[in-house]
Amino acid sequence: MRDMKKSLSFSIYHLSFSVALLCSVALFTSCLKDDDNNDNEGLSQEQIHSCYLQMAGEHTGKLIYQKYEDYTNLNLINDSIDVTWTVDSDSIITVHNVPTSALGAQVQSNVLKTAIEEAGKTDMKVYYLPYNTSPVSFMVYPNPVKVNVFMSNATRTVTIGFATSSYSWGSYENSKMRMQLVLYGVYLDDSTYSYLTSQVPMVIEEI
Repeated sequence: MRDMKKSLSFSIYHLSFSVALLCSVALFTSCLKDDDNNDNEGLSQEQIHSCYLQMAGEHTGKLIYQKYEDYTNLNLINDSIDVTWTVDSDSIITVHNVPTSALGAQVQSNVLKTAIEEAGKTDMKVYYLPYNTSPVSFMVYPNPVKVNVFMSNATRTVTIGFATSSYSWGSYENSKMRMQLVLYGVYLDDSTYSYLTSQVPMVIEEI
């Protein structure tokens, strides 16, 4: 299972993969069949609850992401912001007050990017399911984030979606939590056109 934890080198690595939902489900099912569970049926409810008890409560750390230095040569630079999150139950993590500027940092429209930045902050709900108990390791399934923005004298709705794949995972080891998320697309109103040209990785890491 360790090979699922594929670290990202932000300066040289861009995700360019296409994962259908069925493939993600198949991979996730495979991950659940870990070697601390000999019955090949994934973790028991007791084991999942034990993972939750280890992680429960509030955590503080950094959200690490990339943004464009400018729109002349589209150089990407690393940035980070302080964030807090809570492990609320054995299936839900809430990341609190995430600046929308981080979620829209690579949007390919100056007007939309500015509108997203001006939306302020939003919470992110992340569903998780452990597949390993020592160290605690889990798959993450972030809910889409919806924010209202003001553009062209009208209120519009932006939906920020996340990918589900082997690149979206979390761990808890030595009293430190880490999650890797992948932005899949940024959509305006009911359009299926994404304002991202590629999928965008970001990391939430406890300090």
